[in-house]
Amino acid sequence: MKKSNESLGIQLTIGILSLIAVSMLAVIIFTKTSMSPYDQARKEAISLAKANSSMKEATVFDIVNTDQTVYSVRGKTASNEDVAVLIAGGEKKDSPLDIRTINLSEGFNLDNLPDASNAKYIRLGLYKNKEVWELMDSLNNYKVYDFKTGEEV
Repeated sequence: MKKSNESLGIQLTIGILSLIAVSMLAVIIFTKTSMSPYDQARKEAISLAKANSSMKEATVFDIVNTDQTVYSVRGKTASNEDVAVLIAGGEKKDSPLDIRTINLSEGFNLDNLPDASNAKYIRLGLYKNKEVWELMDSLNNYKVYDFKTGEEV
């Protein structure tokens, strides 16, 4: 009798460990699959940004949703200037892309925006076809500021 109890215990242990391993594998596959569209969009946006501007190194990629979806890529030029490329449009298969290159030194310093010090994120995007800083503060308040003036829109 003792042997069958031990073998039952071993079988249960192997079964539980197998379930845990299968569950972990399923989570890994699900996570990898769900991140694939984001990774593809990031890769294509950075490629477009470098091809359509003087950007040599991309440092920040965001997907900004205001009144339209914009892919925002920030980075550095060969002369170490801060530059951003905003990519909008393309929602329909035949619609052209609106690609804008922006010298970040020409806009309002994002560090001087209200609530910038405790912001969860600050993103550069478009709102009503104008460049804006999109800010989410620590209280989850969503605010949009004009890129050039820093005034709330």
